[in-house]
Amino acid sequence: MTLKSWCAQQRGEICAPVGIYPGKDALLTELGAELDAIAAARPSAIVIGAMGRVGTGAADLCEAMGVAVTKWDMAETASGGPFPEVLQHDLFLNCIFARPGTPVFVPKEALTAERRLTAIGDVACDPDSDYNPVPVYNQATSWDARVLRVATDPVMDVMAIDNLPSILPVESSQDYASQLLPSLLTLSDLTEGVWGRAEATFREFVPA
Repeated sequence: MTLKSWCAQQRGEICAPVGIYPGKDALLTELGAELDAIAAARPSAIVIGAMGRVGTGAADLCEAMGVAVTKWDMAETASGGPFPEVLQHDLFLNCIFARPGTPVFVPKEALTAERRLTAIGDVACDPDSDYNPVPVYNQATSWDARVLRVATDPVMDVMAIDNLPSILPVESSQDYASQLLPSLLTLSDLTEGVWGRAEATFREFVPA
């Protein structure tokens, strides 16, 4: 969806509200047509967390749309920053969960810095976290207000919808069910596997 935000910027607009799609192909067809209608080269993107499920999906979508993708994961971010390379891309997709030790990828200073970066997709969506790696914004966005414009010269929009998979309800439901079902099938033995680990974690943090 960050690509849609970039497309809107090229038209001198801000990203419009969005609904759901009947499937991935419908989304890709619409997005491809939107990109083709713009008289500009495809943008470049950097994905952080590119080895995970979310990051892999984000990178795959960009590549399907002809967007050049820089893929970063733990090795590339181990230095702790700063990361000026992020500002040298048109799009930044954050796909890691914020936790203690998470470095800052886009500092507040980026709002007024010289940069190519104009569209951020904070897929992890942690604006309220003390470890927010994208502290240029402080509130989630929504289906009606998809992006938050945090700078105007040059422009920068942040997309941070916390239930973003709902845009593809069929695929999201199927994927979730495929992950959940194997665990449900082991409910007959609560001492092993995911249920055993869940109980161990519960016992660790709840006083006897």
